[in-house]
Amino acid sequence: MEQEKVTVSFFLDASRPSSEGQCLIKLNIYQRPTKKRYATKYHATPDEWKKITSSNLRDDELKKIKKGLRDIEEKADKIIEKLVPFSFVAFEEQFFNKEAAKHSNTLQYWFEKYIVQLNQSGQIGTSISYKTTLNSINGFKKKLSLHDITPAFLLDYENYMLKDGKSVSTVGIYMRQLRAIINQAIDANVISSDKYPFKKYQIPAGRNIKKALSEADLNKLLTYNPKSADKQKAIDFWLFSYLCNGMNFADIIELKPENINGNYLHFIRVKTKRTKKKDLRPIRVGLNPKAIDIIKRQKNTVPANPYLFPVLEKDLTPLTTKHRCQRFIKWVNNKMESIRKELKIEQKIGTYSARHSFSTVLKRKGVSTEFIKESLGHSSSVTTENYLDSFTDDVKLEYANLLTQL
Repeated sequence: MEQEKVTVSFFLDASRPSSEGQCLIKLNIYQRPTKKRYATKYHATPDEWKKITSSNLRDDELKKIKKGLRDIEEKADKIIEKLVPFSFVAFEEQFFNKEAAKHSNTLQYWFEKYIVQLNQSGQIGTSISYKTTLNSINGFKKKLSLHDITPAFLLDYENYMLKDGKSVSTVGIYMRQLRAIINQAIDANVISSDKYPFKKYQIPAGRNIKKALSEADLNKLLTYNPKSADKQKAIDFWLFSYLCNGMNFADIIELKPENINGNYLHFIRVKTKRTKKKDLRPIRVGLNPKAIDIIKRQKNTVPANPYLFPVLEKDLTPLTTKHRCQRFIKWVNNKMESIRKELKIEQKIGTYSARHSFSTVLKRKGVSTEFIKESLGHSSSVTTENYLDSFTDDVKLEYANLLTQL
């Protein structure tokens, strides 16, 4: 989703005129739903302001004020143009040529500061996630300070989210991100570690509903013969993810021809590249013949485009790349929903289920968790375990029958 437009204007603050009737002219920055006003060095009476904002200005002194305001507007516009997505914290730091409220104890400041850092490092997805958490907190209580985050507040916020229909997993995500912000403030000595609120509050941990498909449903997809180019493209990319180590779509769309060497595909996860500086180990994938056929069928045919598949183009910003990926995933999911109904598959078959299905099928075939962990690009076996489905009902029944087959 594109960010809300940011507008720059000026406002005559007539609430506190001087004894001569002079009022302060303020810079007005607006991004729905937030508006902030900043004092300029210029003053004018209401009558002078009308002349300044008119197209037929003759007074030389007022012309100087108008030129000064234009310079301010131009400076603000240039800063805003580079801030994608926009942040008031980042704007203030650059506009006033200083770190705005370096030791501010407002929660909003620390969230926005970290969001700016994430955007600058290209971690757009994580940035959006932290912005969502901040919006949720503001929906509960606005204008919070770091000192307002107490164990009692955390419990009240958790109950608020659960009553609002949030899942336990979502509550856990929001709380872990809030905890990360509090830890940053403690590391900066803005608040004392004695005030750490998570000592007496336990973040709830929900277990996700597994999204892996049964072998019967996977066979339906593997043998599916689409009747349209759109469905062919959707099933091709879904199966490519499944066949290539459950590769995330963010990684698929950034593949380049040089990532392929014979019957092998090697790549470094986008997520890893943007969060780690050391130990950037590539994931190596043995290409199944069906995966090779998909590459031949869907590969990019525009020589100037450096990518393997025609989803991205050269020189896109990280934000545009993220939006392009989200739109592509949504498109594939819509087509896969149509395929699901056509094949009478009960379980949802979105792009994420391809990754879960890859790991779970290997588990059912007796492949070690360590190999699956390496294939998925996980640094922790705990993360891999969360991807692994429990055994299906038919397997449980088969094992139950073994008890009497002595």
